This record gives sequence, structure tokens and C-alpha cells, in this order.
Amino acid sequence: MVTWEQKREIEEFLYREAHLLDEQRFDEWLALLTDDVEYLVPLREHVQGEVDPPGHPMVKDDKLMLTMRVKQRETGLSPVEIPKSMTVHLITNILVENGRASDEFEVLSTFLVRQARKLRDVVWWAGRRRDRLRHVDGGWRIARREVLLDATLLPRGISIFF
Repeated sequence: MVTWEQKREIEEFLYREAHLLDEQRFDEWLALLTDDVEYLVPLREHVQGEVDPPGHPMVKDDKLMLTMRVKQRETGLSPVEIPKSMTVHLITNILVENGRASDEFEVLSTFLVRQARKLRDVVWWAGRRRDRLRHVDGGWRIARREVLLDATLLPRGISIFF
């Protein structure tokens, strides 16, 4: 059973994570991930009935790949991030459930992200996240994140973190 204190800690953790992303403090954000993290953004189709996702995910990263994406951004040579995006992450509807292990929780949340570039280029991303949080060295870490975008046609390539 999830305690009120654990739920509050996890909510605070997710809010702080959103702040780090909006402030572009990506090295600090990477520190919130476990070494064996899995970060997924599956392809989605809105069809009738339950069907398997079509093909491979759009994003399927581990810690090394996420670190490489952050390092590429820091060079200033990432063509999709010139100029750098400004983002605002709103995280809500957080549900915390027991995980498979005693030190893990399954966390569901809803997000809305505003991404702005070049003054007039604004994109809104909405969706849900399925996270597995693990208690490591006295703090919470993201062991798995699945981002379920509420769009089947994307307004642009994905260059931000959810």
C-alpha cells in the first residue's frame, strides 16, 4: 500500500524533474535516471479494439543514448535545436501504485508541454506517462518511462524530453 508520504515524495520528485527540464539542466536530469533506465515513445494508432503497436517505437533509449542526446544539445550543433527550445512542462493527474519490487512504484501521470522556438514556432504536446520509479541511495530515480503522446500525426520531430 502506498503511503501518503510516499505519494507526496513522488509528486514532488516529478515536479522537480519538470523544472529541471524547463531550465535545461539536463545533466541534473540525467542524474534522476537509473543506470538501467528505459525511455520509450511508442508509435500510436487510434483504431477500434486492442491492437499491438505498429512497428518499432519512435524513441527507445537507454541511459547511454539519453546522455548522448544531452551532449549533442550542449554542442549547439543539433540542427533541430537551433535556437534552443523553451519549454514548460505541466504534470498532473499523478497516480502512484505499488510496483513489482518493494523499492519500486508504478506512476501514471498526464502532461502538457509547450515548446517554443523562433518566437512564432509553438507546439503543444499532450499525453500520458507510465513511469517506474525506484528508490536508490535515499532518493527516487526513474527506471522506466513510457510516453504515450495524444497524437498520431506529430507536428514536428521530437527534440525534447517528456
